[in-house]
Amino acid sequence: MKSKILWVDDTFVNELHDVMAYEDELTYIGGYDVVKKYRVDDALDILETGEEEFSCIILDIMMPYGKRLKAGETEAGTKTGIVLAVRIRQMDKYKKVPIVLHTGVRSIYESLIEIKNNIFPCLLKAEISAEDFLKEIQNAIENSVGGKS
Repeated sequence: MKSKILWVDDTFVNELHDVMAYEDELTYIGGYDVVKKYRVDDALDILETGEEEFSCIILDIMMPYGKRLKAGETEAGTKTGIVLAVRIRQMDKYKKVPIVLHTGVRSIYESLIEIKNNIFPCLLKAEISAEDFLKEIQNAIENSVGGKS
């Protein structure tokens, strides 16, 4: 059975080339089953049911905050992925599942150095190759507490 990765990113709607290349690398080279969610509310729904087993969760940082997160807590959507990551960490089932953040905005990436180094890995879209993206995800899974979930 393939390991599943939950990927929450509103840019899937636009099928941006870089994001699609990362997904292809995860699926065809890495052998992962990628479950895509475009909205925060849909991601929370699938996680809260607890029916899915994920080896890793990838979150875009800047996305609409939906109905279940608040504009203020997400800084009007500029830090939605971070708020979502913290919320996921509060769920018993996903406490040990690695979470990887990514963004296409350099200024946000640079402002997250503390998070990048200490809490969640953070990748900069379009500045990382698909091969390196896969390696980062594989490393996150291999180095997570207890290995694969």
